[in-house]
Amino acid sequence: MVRNEEKYKQAVEFRRRGFTLEEIAKICDVSKSTVSKWLKNKTFSENVTKQNKRRAGLENAKRLRLVNKARTGEREKKYRETVRSAQTEYKHYKNHPLFVAGLMLYLAQGDGSNQGQIRLSSKELITHKLFIRFALEYLGVEKKQVHCWLQLYQGQSEAKCMKKWKAATSLPYSQFYKNHYMKTKKPKDPLHFGVGNTIIGSTVLKRKLMKWIELAQKDLTI
Repeated sequence: MVRNEEKYKQAVEFRRRGFTLEEIAKICDVSKSTVSKWLKNKTFSENVTKQNKRRAGLENAKRLRLVNKARTGEREKKYRETVRSAQTEYKHYKNHPLFVAGLMLYLAQGDGSNQGQIRLSSKELITHKLFIRFALEYLGVEKKQVHCWLQLYQGQSEAKCMKKWKAATSLPYSQFYKNHYMKTKKPKDPLHFGVGNTIIGSTVLKRKLMKWIELAQKDLTI
């Protein structure tokens, strides 16, 4: 027996029209649990629930597409601004020895394919030391953003190699990723401390760096 027959009928009618339980509870001024009890044995109510979930899913997907589109537009705008500022900065920095050295090191031993990551790979400790100085001074990187990992040959002491690279890069052990061991045979002229990989994850900074390198190459080939 329903205490308030009028509200009950209203709830049933609104449910048939596709209203949610929360919406019906507000309209009829009753609790959601009361509405749920009134409608729990109504087959049509279960179908409305399924339809509402499906509609909510479609609306959610549409909303996410719009959000992603807006974010993509903002990112592209930021990238364009980065390229423009890189051109201005290059004019000021191009005669600085460390700036030119950093660009040439990356041109020779850096990864140009991964758009979201700066990665320099070399067995030479001094190469990484100089590049990290370049990144801190010209890219405005904070030291905590710089990471490193090593490629080692079987038989090399990981502890000994990491100690050497830690001293050269001045990076704490917490900023070293998991090292990789190469399965190939150890060369006759061994890499005493492995191959170091300096990593800085940033799409914006990668675009700036590659624009600087492009400008430097143009200057050098004129």
